[in-house]
Amino acid sequence: MKKENLRLFLNMQMVADYMDDRVSDYIFYRGNDPMILEDVRLYFGQQEVSERCVYLTRPEYLKTALEKNCALILVGGEPLADLPVFFSRSVIQIPAEQSLWRIMELIQNIFSLFRTWSSDLNQILLQGGDLAALCDASAPVFHNPIYILDHDNNAVVRTTYVVGMMTMKPDPNTGNLLLPAERRNMLYHSEEFLQTYKTHTAQYWTPSWNKHRDIYINVFDEHQRYLGRILINELQSSLKASQLRLLEYFCQFVEKGFLHYKANRRTSELPLQKLLDSLLFDPSCDVEMVQEQLGRIGWKHGDGYLAACAALPSVDDARAYTICLDIIEHAGDGVAFFRGARLYTVFHLPQSETNAEPYYAQLHELGLKDGIRFGASSIFFNILRLKEYVHQASIGLEYGMKKDPDQYCQPFPHIALSYLLRNSVGELDLHTACSASLRILRKNDREKGSDYYNTLREYIRSNCQPVQAAKILFLHRGTLTYRLNKICELTGLDLNDRDTVLYLDLSFRIVDLYQEENVQF
Repeated sequence: MKKENLRLFLNMQMVADYMDDRVSDYIFYRGNDPMILEDVRLYFGQQEVSERCVYLTRPEYLKTALEKNCALILVGGEPLADLPVFFSRSVIQIPAEQSLWRIMELIQNIFSLFRTWSSDLNQILLQGGDLAALCDASAPVFHNPIYILDHDNNAVVRTTYVVGMMTMKPDPNTGNLLLPAERRNMLYHSEEFLQTYKTHTAQYWTPSWNKHRDIYINVFDEHQRYLGRILINELQSSLKASQLRLLEYFCQFVEKGFLHYKANRRTSELPLQKLLDSLLFDPSCDVEMVQEQLGRIGWKHGDGYLAACAALPSVDDARAYTICLDIIEHAGDGVAFFRGARLYTVFHLPQSETNAEPYYAQLHELGLKDGIRFGASSIFFNILRLKEYVHQASIGLEYGMKKDPDQYCQPFPHIALSYLLRNSVGELDLHTACSASLRILRKNDREKGSDYYNTLREYIRSNCQPVQAAKILFLHRGTLTYRLNKICELTGLDLNDRDTVLYLDLSFRIVDLYQEENVQF
């Protein structure tokens, strides 16, 4: 791996924060300090000072030290009055009389801690960027449990478990710690949580269900694709203000570590995606094992599911991966993965949810945003039948696109009747499949100028209700009755027979479908 300049420089906020453990009584006069500090020195009145150092001094040298406009740690003396207007750096004052050499050793240890951390991170990066090693090296800096979460909120790495941390079960295939289904639902139905995906800097966050604070930072690759996040729980030590900046520094290494972590992995090889992929494409998969593992993460037999598929414009793994992340971010308890130019999405529905329309609307919005079109299945209750419902979604996509190409989601239930009718005739063509009565009426209409075909169609469409049909046709009811009698004389139809009415209704619908395809009847 190419060596890069990822050296860490400190500012006075970091120095002050990491003095907390050993010096309880100090005053921090905060200025506008750049991130340039790399060491500590004594100031005893010398002419030359470096902007890259913080200077330890006594009150007798304070006046000349302030004139140098350098970062200062003042040991002893009364609390400071207003600092000079030209002074822009920070001052840390330790009022109590202290050994200058003891304070010097303390500050040197702080700089040594960060030099060692920075060096270790760079060395780990040169050796491949192992995420667990990066976290282990960072434990002395953050003093709290560190998570690295993938884009599905499962823990790729988690440092030492302490009381208060969430219980997560390991996935037998990857070793990743799986986010429990209850917590996943809680997170993905929280607007506040979903907003956290949009930030590019380190942030504090206190979930409503936790008593402790977290610091997190999202990890993006060079193309601004979301890879996952680093999360630190405030469970062992209070979070420090400077740790926001330190987390941003650490994020640079984790980003590169993610690239190494994902180098030989596809989205279909992550825990949930891998299980669903095997259900779809592996004829020899152990169905009982798959069902057991899905049950561990809360995807149980009898729960509601909805499947969708989309045809990508080209085989482009980078774009497909980005779209998958986008879907997962907005899908609640759902997952997305791809194979070649085909993308698959599966929603796990809340227990009380039986209305699929919000999911169809969500897919339409995602399709519009990403420039792809989805076919979607109806709701089903056995995840082991996923393949059948993905096929249903594929039919929705293919057939729905012909009917309404402007829609970005084509639910199978919306086109089911048309599809079934279009495929119900088997080897028969349009003429032989439909009722001969329709041809008789059309022939009579052409030869004698009657309107029997349209009269019968509207009568059937009105559920054989004469009043409603007469209103649609702008006819007197007696005129309608006369026409219906003539139709029965011409064709021999019995409009009181239920099967006859059903056959006529289907025949009219099939003719309409074929006419949409410009086939003459």
